[in-house]
Amino acid sequence: METELKLQVPPAQLERMRQHPVLAEHAAAGPQEHQLTDTYYDTAGHALWKQGLTLRVRESAGAWIQTVKTAAASSPGLHERGEWECALPDATPQPVLLARQIKQAALSEALARAEAEQLLPIFRNVTRRTTWSLRWPDGDEVECALDAGRIESGVHNTEIAELELEIKHGSANHLFELALALHADIPLRMSNDSKAARGFAMLKPAPSGAVKAQAVKLGRRATLEDAFQLIGLNCLRQMEANVPGVLQQDVESLHQMRVGLRRLRALVDMFEPLIPPPAEIAEGLDWLAGALGATRDWDVLADSTLDQVHGIDPSPLRQAARARADKLHKELLQMIGSSRFTQVLLSVNGWLHARQWRDAGKLPKHSPLAERAREACLPLLRKAEKRLSRRIAAFDGKEPQHRHRIRIAAKKARYGAEFFRDLLPGKEVKRYVARLSQLQDRLGLLNDFAVAEHLLPELQKGNGEVARQAAYARGFLAAASEADDGELAASLKAVAKLRLPR
Repeated sequence: METELKLQVPPAQLERMRQHPVLAEHAAAGPQEHQLTDTYYDTAGHALWKQGLTLRVRESAGAWIQTVKTAAASSPGLHERGEWECALPDATPQPVLLARQIKQAALSEALARAEAEQLLPIFRNVTRRTTWSLRWPDGDEVECALDAGRIESGVHNTEIAELELEIKHGSANHLFELALALHADIPLRMSNDSKAARGFAMLKPAPSGAVKAQAVKLGRRATLEDAFQLIGLNCLRQMEANVPGVLQQDVESLHQMRVGLRRLRALVDMFEPLIPPPAEIAEGLDWLAGALGATRDWDVLADSTLDQVHGIDPSPLRQAARARADKLHKELLQMIGSSRFTQVLLSVNGWLHARQWRDAGKLPKHSPLAERAREACLPLLRKAEKRLSRRIAAFDGKEPQHRHRIRIAAKKARYGAEFFRDLLPGKEVKRYVARLSQLQDRLGLLNDFAVAEHLLPELQKGNGEVARQAAYARGFLAAASEADDGELAASLKAVAKLRLPR
């Protein structure tokens, strides 16, 4: 199993990276230069790729190595993949030689079927690779590989300029520290695609779909610290998986990236007394929330809130709101390409993967984090319930800001129950989450109305049709918000008594 971090390097900075003093500082010896030619094979219908496998034959210095890899495991930032390889007498692939090494029957059989069906060269990757073996005084080792080249297939080609950092011995701590040190000098971008993925995408481009949250899998013996790390990586995975869609200016991908961020911030807030986040991480997550939230607000106004306005055809108003949203989506491309975005993702990845909240690599004596999560999570969940009850009790039914704070508390209580669902009674948790979701939907709609009250004045300037419709929509939504107060009060009263089973 290989575990590596991939980072895109600006092509103009490749030579500067080769000479970087941070690499020289930790290198056990001078860099090694390699000229690699990789040919990727598959069936005409890409049967191996569809099954999550890649088959590659590498030629270097007159020798051939055949490699099979599985698709990267879903660990944010780091790529963890199964890998098997063997020497070949020539450039002809023989996957049956590797099928014997693989214990998983499905993968072994897929290779055998592919060879029987006839393998074809799909694309070729020609790369100049510079490698360093890096070592630290504590014994940790990282292999650093800088690749410059091109993926080619007929008239199709795509440039390669990337840095791969692979853990050879030790934890992920030095790996992320190294990445941050290099990024402070040369702007890097995290990359979640392997060369194989880019090659197949080059041949058959496809839009990136939005990725929803995956269920958190917690073992019964997991400690509270284990749970924090697993849940945090689960949230981060959702954020990172939606970056390609956001780059394609997909509305739903932005929404799901923001959901992943909200879940992560709710987790950090829940554990704050036990695991206080470093200032740079808390500030980075707040910055990211602000950048994503502004665009999402205009998306919701254009695509959802204005549908609630009756009595007019708000098409001109909707088009104006959509134009504002599209402009902000384009600005998000600059944010995602910024140095700070990469710094935030690297910092959060390093914090979670390396458990950097530990003092000298250890937990304090008698820390609740070392206890079984099954019992230790209950005080955290109770705290979320009590906060929700207090905010409901203090609500006078009028202030939108107070209503919004109830919504946030309900969301955090719901996320907490979902995070620890595996460790709690299933049926009761399902009902609990459903009740909170219903309240959250109601409060979410009212919050959308309140947000519209702040956005619509920007479309009221002038005397045109859009301005007149914006004024009408503000009045309609204000009245609709007030009309819901009676039903909301009943819902709040019922939710204030909700409790998860002990």
